[in-house]
Amino acid sequence: MLYLNHQRKKGKNKMKKITIEVRCPFCGHVSVVGVNEEDYLAWGSGELVQNCFPYLDASEREILISGICLKCQDDVFGSDDDEDEDYEPANIDDDCGFDPYMGCFTDDC
Repeated sequence: MLYLNHQRKKGKNKMKKITIEVRCPFCGHVSVVGVNEEDYLAWGSGELVQNCFPYLDASEREILISGICLKCQDDVFGSDDDEDEDYEPANIDDDCGFDPYMGCFTDDC
């Protein structure tokens, strides 16, 4: 759930800054994300989150989208370090006739 902190601050460039408090649906942790008010209003009007908040990293934008805190994001989605592009499951018989679109054509799989 998103909570908008109505305390606004004007920075040097006179943009209004707001803080958004988001409670994680998994653990209840409250994350706080600071954004420009104008960007927040554009996002609320349907703009894509990555276009509205290019200054936030992907994890911070995910907090705004789903409410999932950083720790739970790592638990649910894993970290970039966990990815292995060369991964291939064990026990795959390439000669069995398996078609990824149609399924297995033999009982050998």
